[in-house]
Amino acid sequence: MKASHLRHRGLALAIPGILLGACARDVSQEEMAKATEGYIVADTNKLLVVDCLLPGQVRKLGAEMTYLSARRPVRTTAADCEVRGGEYVAYDRANYASALKIWLPKAQEGDAAAQLTVGEIFEKGLGTTADYKAAAQWYEKAAAQGNFQAQLNLGHLYEKGLGVPQDKDTALRWYRKSAGLDQTDIQFAPAVDAKELETLRGEVAESRKEAEALRGQLQDIRQQALDQQDSLRKAQSELETLRHKLQQQKAAPSGGDTSALERQLRDKEAQLKEQQARLGTLTETLKQERQRQKSDDAPRSGKTPEVIKTNDVENRLNEKIEAYQKQSAELTAWLTSPDKLDRSRIDARKQALQQQAKDIAELKQQLEQQKSTLLASGSGPNIELLEPAVTVTRGIPAIQFSSGERSKRLVGRIDAIKGLSKLMLNDKAIKVDSDGRFETDVSLQGDETLVQIVATDKRNQSSNLNLRLLAGDNQAQTSYPSSNANDIKRPGDIQFGKFYALIIGNNDYGAYAPLKTPIADAKSVELLLRERYGFKTKLLINANRHAIMSALNELNQKLTDQDNLLIYYAGHGEIDAKSQTAYWLPVDAEVGNSANWISSQSITEFIGIMPAKHIMVVADSCYSGALTGSAIAKLPDGMDEAKRERWLKAMNARKARTVLTSGGVKPVMDQGGGDHSVFANAFLKVLRGNKRIIEDYDIFRDVANQVRTSASRGGFEQTPQYAPLQHAGHEGSPFFFVPEA
Repeated sequence: MKASHLRHRGLALAIPGILLGACARDVSQEEMAKATEGYIVADTNKLLVVDCLLPGQVRKLGAEMTYLSARRPVRTTAADCEVRGGEYVAYDRANYASALKIWLPKAQEGDAAAQLTVGEIFEKGLGTTADYKAAAQWYEKAAAQGNFQAQLNLGHLYEKGLGVPQDKDTALRWYRKSAGLDQTDIQFAPAVDAKELETLRGEVAESRKEAEALRGQLQDIRQQALDQQDSLRKAQSELETLRHKLQQQKAAPSGGDTSALERQLRDKEAQLKEQQARLGTLTETLKQERQRQKSDDAPRSGKTPEVIKTNDVENRLNEKIEAYQKQSAELTAWLTSPDKLDRSRIDARKQALQQQAKDIAELKQQLEQQKSTLLASGSGPNIELLEPAVTVTRGIPAIQFSSGERSKRLVGRIDAIKGLSKLMLNDKAIKVDSDGRFETDVSLQGDETLVQIVATDKRNQSSNLNLRLLAGDNQAQTSYPSSNANDIKRPGDIQFGKFYALIIGNNDYGAYAPLKTPIADAKSVELLLRERYGFKTKLLINANRHAIMSALNELNQKLTDQDNLLIYYAGHGEIDAKSQTAYWLPVDAEVGNSANWISSQSITEFIGIMPAKHIMVVADSCYSGALTGSAIAKLPDGMDEAKRERWLKAMNARKARTVLTSGGVKPVMDQGGGDHSVFANAFLKVLRGNKRIIEDYDIFRDVANQVRTSASRGGFEQTPQYAPLQHAGHEGSPFFFVPEA
């Protein structure tokens, strides 16, 4: 699976949503209610968007003549199409021919909306190879009639060189027309500038190398301190032995020359002081290095629960080393003092240091044995993965490897109380030693390798452990210039309309591993949007497929063409290996059965029929990557207030269909931001700190910087993505967040 292939296929977001169509304005509310009343989960497919061919209308001409008009194509839901007596083919079963059959006759008559749809059919391919040249021809017809969406789509083809010569200037010209800026003196500045981003690539790789170097340096210093402790204990014992021998010789009746022993004692004292000072220096350096590794914003950024547990052991070990150094320094001072020794105090301190040394040894052993552990699903043996470290993601747990690696060694342990019958890795048997430990090399296949480990005991009970081995993608890890955080006055006569939000947080899955943070993420986002930005919110917790679709259907009844909608999803995501289609997973999703998942292919069509002016999707799940592109107008820097107000008015009159995702087409971390995911923590922080009208691309830039840094600190590569939702009605505007006064 390649990210570029997914983008080429038009992979938008895996967003839940099946709403009743905005095109069905001639249907009564009672009919609409009947169309959706009493649905069970199996019937929710009738809320999917389809190409519907409505019957002709009975029209009257004068007093005598009655005739039937031609059939009309619309995009609406299957339920609405049935209520209105229409004919449809569901998109998941549609193909090139069936879609064209509905839309081509109207397009040939010169209807701009139909020409736009035909262009999209050719661009998508719908089960066959995409015909970009034909798509461009139909887009040009619709664009010439002033269709904003066709203008934007045509600009996208020129930007990418699909079906037309690649020409960035022509692309920007079409983007400018679509955004309504062609008749103004306001320039079109792309929200995401590819040239600007190219110079910033690779920063995450450097951050990761620096983190690994710091960790290695910390381990070296700690080992030096431990070695110095052992040497110090030996020197303290030797000094005590010499002092005791000198005292005995001085107390002997015969006396004798003690100068040699006194000289040895002075040398040993000097050596002990030097060793104690060296331990003090190492301990202080260890403390400073520990401090360097801490993050002011998210001390546990990018860490799985297992890694956090390991770090707790490391912290306790480091604290023990520091405490040992302090008490050992006092003992050294006592032993090298010219004053008379307090034998009982020295013995008590030695005993205390011996116990501390024992505790340090146990913690060190525990640290060496502490490995990343994963419990398998099933009623059979317990499967633990010891090496390498695993990142808990919103999807199948993942292990990242360097792009140059050809294989990955997996080390694990099987705990089979009833005895192990067999252990299989991708249907091949692997050996297990007497302690239940196994080691095996897995050949890496491209960017992603799926691994399934199955352990079966002698009762024939099995457990499964599924993993993804993912290639690190430094090219995708990009740093972005921060947004302008200066306060900006809100223009008084711009009406942004009402703001609505649907926030979904799924933790508790029936067939998938539970997640830790989505519910906390969703609740915090809901509270912030409602209280700080004035959104009318609906919160869904642990929602199944039907609950999500029903909530969206209810929302769609309230929306007008002056309203704004934000959809936030936090939960598991998946991808179908055969169709390369991305999905969000409701809590009732079944493993390996996409029938109850929520498809990314349907959501673009669905958002396209919604009447809302501005729609933004924020997705914190695996495989929620969006299309690339720069078809969003950015507020040019240095614009005066008069121009800025004209720009805001122009954008406010255009539709926005944008998406901000926590990652690309790879798994994203479930934790890393304290009680939140690393993405949600950054998203909340940016919105809380904002005091102005802010565009979605500025939020993206600040969130991307924080997520990239925090994830790389934990050894994981994750970069948020931002783009327009292609073929969903986007007309060049960003989504605006307007804080309440």
